[in-house]
Formats: sequence, C-alpha cells, structure tokens
Amino acid sequence: MTGPPHSLNGESPFEVARPYPARVASEIGWERIARVMDAFYDQVTMHPSLQHPFSAVEDWPHHKERLTYFWWVVLGGEKFRREMYEPVPKHFRAGFNEHLLSEWLALFERTVRQIVPERLADAWVERAKQVGAGLVIANKSLAERMS
Repeated sequence: MTGPPHSLNGESPFEVARPYPARVASEIGWERIARVMDAFYDQVTMHPSLQHPFSAVEDWPHHKERLTYFWWVVLGGEKFRREMYEPVPKHFRAGFNEHLLSEWLALFERTVRQIVPERLADAWVERAKQVGAGLVIANKSLAERMS
C-alpha cells in the first residue's frame, strides 16, 4: 500500500492509542513523511557511523515504506495495517547506542527540517527524540539482562 486509506468510515480497524493528535500526521502528510524517509535513509547508507548498523537492511524500498507507516502512526495517523515492530532486538543486535542515537538524531533532524515546515518539524523531531531515548533505555536494559 502506498499511503493511508482515504476512508475507514471514521473508525480504525484496530484499537490504537495515539501518542500524538491525528492532525500532526495528517498535516505533515503521508507523501511528505515518505519523502523524509527516502532522503534520510539515502543519507544513512552513506553516513560514516550509521551505514554499518543499517547494513543489515536488504530491501531498502520495503524498509522505507515500513518506516513511513511507522512514523505515520507514531505521529498520530490512522492505523490501517497490522504491522509488528520489534525495534529493540533489531537495534540491539546492530549495536545501537547513545552515540549512534546522537548521530541518527542529528541527521534525522536535518532531513526533517529540510522537508517539513518548522512547526510540524518541531513536533516530529521532539517525538523522534522521545522514541530514540526509549530505545536507548530498552537496549541498556536488554544488555544488563544478558550479562
């Protein structure tokens, strides 16, 4: 599917807790989120620190589509697929840490701000920081349990 459905009769097919008001995702728009994902992950593949952890990605178009949907939902968009995300084990295996998060966030913020209007970019970047911080905490916890 290339974008959100135009109509779900006002209801989500699944029960969804929205972390952000739906207007953030809809104001940014599916197409703009997809443009950010394209530009961002194209840069990741060439980034000196980030390209290695992301080298496990075998199908970039699928990865970008999946992450477009992820951000659509995280930013409050209507959930219209049954996607399962397991970011902690994947990022843990890739060696994701606070340093990589810092590099990821800097590149992500630059990319978002190049494509998205300031007010909406501010909301998206703030949410990305929250998601990233949660991922670092989860990875640290996983590392402690494994040692």
